[in-house]
Amino acid sequence: MAYRRGAVIAPDLFSLSVPETELDRLEEQLRTMVVRGDPFLDEIATHLIAAGGKRLRPALTLAAASLSGRPASEGTLLGGVAVELVHLASLYHDDVMDEAPRRRNVVSVNARWGNLLAIVAGDFLLARSAEIAASLGTEIAGLLAATLARLCEGQVAEVKAAYQPGRTEEEYLYAIANKTAALMATACRIGALTAGLDPARTDALTTYGECFGMVFQIRDDVLDVIASEEELGKPPGQDLAEGIYTLPVQRALNDRRVALELAPLLGKPLEGVELGRARELIASTDAVAESATVARGYVDEALAAAARLGEGVVPAALAKLAISLFDDLELQTRALAS
Repeated sequence: MAYRRGAVIAPDLFSLSVPETELDRLEEQLRTMVVRGDPFLDEIATHLIAAGGKRLRPALTLAAASLSGRPASEGTLLGGVAVELVHLASLYHDDVMDEAPRRRNVVSVNARWGNLLAIVAGDFLLARSAEIAASLGTEIAGLLAATLARLCEGQVAEVKAAYQPGRTEEEYLYAIANKTAALMATACRIGALTAGLDPARTDALTTYGECFGMVFQIRDDVLDVIASEEELGKPPGQDLAEGIYTLPVQRALNDRRVALELAPLLGKPLEGVELGRARELIASTDAVAESATVARGYVDEALAAAARLGEGVVPAALAKLAISLFDDLELQTRALAS
């Protein structure tokens, strides 16, 4: 079933001005920090690491730290690893809750080893992240702990709103700010702290990460409705099927042309023909375009934060990253309308 035509996601969409040598060092550290010598645990803990990924969050850490003009320190690399381990742990746990069969185009941990081991392995990754953060000092340890609390708050808010078509836009934005944007902000802030940047630039980077994270999640929620499994690397419509009604769903429900048919489909698990029809209905409205408009506000805030960093390669790269993400979202909108 086709939901859009001609849309192409650029392979370098998430690229930042981070030297390949630093990314290679980070990748090596990432594996080193989770391998404990138990072949069984090591295989489970490194499953999604081996599957690859954008490494966007640690790349933000490295980019933020590079404002110092110095190569990434060991502390910065470890900070990036700590952030990525939190992200990976959240994927392990999310896949259990969603009963997801695939992640990053490979079999998910829960599908291969079962929910219990997936949960325990996710907890193991969180524990390793906390251990790393503790080694970097009390400020970073406290920051990561506060971020974990925000992640939990966002997840609880999302679960609480499951199968509720009346979920408000304010509730949605609160959930994604905690569930997604918080970790992006922390990734940037850890880079600034480990590089010893001044408070003004540290705060600007934190704001950038928070706003960028909002755009990232809104785009991701749009793609969940309109993209294919091949593009996503996981089954599309998963949130909709599990009763998580995101911004494009909320906006579509405000469209009288489809609301009478869409609303009765919601409030219950969806699959097969019903799931496909719900996605078609949402895609037939201006919901994607309206979601892009909301994202645009956060892009503007991210660009303003990047501008406060001054001129140079890094501020320009951060601004370009936010603009590229939004341009891709607009590409989805135009392709849908064509």
